[in-house]
Amino acid sequence: MSTPAPHTPSLVRTARRRPPRWATNISLLIGVIVTALFIAIALSSLVYLPHSPNIPRIQDRLLPAGSPGYFLGTDVLGRDILSQLMVGAKTSLIVGAGGALISLVIGTIAGLSAAAFGRVADETISRSADIMLSIPGMVTALVLAATIGSGALTTILALSAFFTPSFTRVIRSAALTVLQEDFIVAARLYGRPTWFILIRHVLPNVAGVMIVQFTLYFAAGILTEAGLSYLGVGVTRPSISWGMMLNEAQQQVGISSPLAMWPGLAIVIVVLGLNLLGDGLRDVLDPKLARRV
Repeated sequence: MSTPAPHTPSLVRTARRRPPRWATNISLLIGVIVTALFIAIALSSLVYLPHSPNIPRIQDRLLPAGSPGYFLGTDVLGRDILSQLMVGAKTSLIVGAGGALISLVIGTIAGLSAAAFGRVADETISRSADIMLSIPGMVTALVLAATIGSGALTTILALSAFFTPSFTRVIRSAALTVLQEDFIVAARLYGRPTWFILIRHVLPNVAGVMIVQFTLYFAAGILTEAGLSYLGVGVTRPSISWGMMLNEAQQQVGISSPLAMWPGLAIVIVVLGLNLLGDGLRDVLDPKLARRV
């Protein structure tokens, strides 16, 4: 009589599922939270503001944070700081995203064209990008301000002219790497036209680079817009931006330092959040990093 075989656990077990990579990426999670709050505040300013950000109230001038009716206090003319910050968030969202988006579209088209349409196109586009990069962004902003006037549109155009050459270089480099893959050679052997290969095969493979660069240029656009507005060649009243608030607060730093602290803190938090978002997206979307996990 044979003894029964000892009970052994099944060799095939359901492996404990690992959490998705994005769920364990702290930089990505912090960046998503900060960016979502920033966008929510910017959009909420379209439907609600505690006070009008441009109407002076001399009787309420220089109130500290926590004063009744003024959560973050008031400026030298009695205007609500919180309302100005909310409108400034909307301006930063429009200008930063607008400049980055235009750079994304033009830079992607130029970068793909440089990588795929031969040496003449590559040299022409690359040298044009070099020439544009040799012109300081501040000079471009000053020229645009002198010709069409300062404002959000001027800042968006200046950011686009400043970011597009760099975006073109990044997309060109990524596209050249993809165009050397075997599946691209196979597509060419099948007689696929170049435009089809770019749209069907190259563009999806550089989408991760495009998304990451967009978030990084978004952050750089907000920081650049703040600098231009601080110097007086960016956004001016009745529009409001965080850089303009810093410009107006500089004369009151010794009297009421929070006037400069609040917009400066907003710039630091949002730019840091967008950079963390870009770093997190790069870690999640980069296939080389995915293979190491």
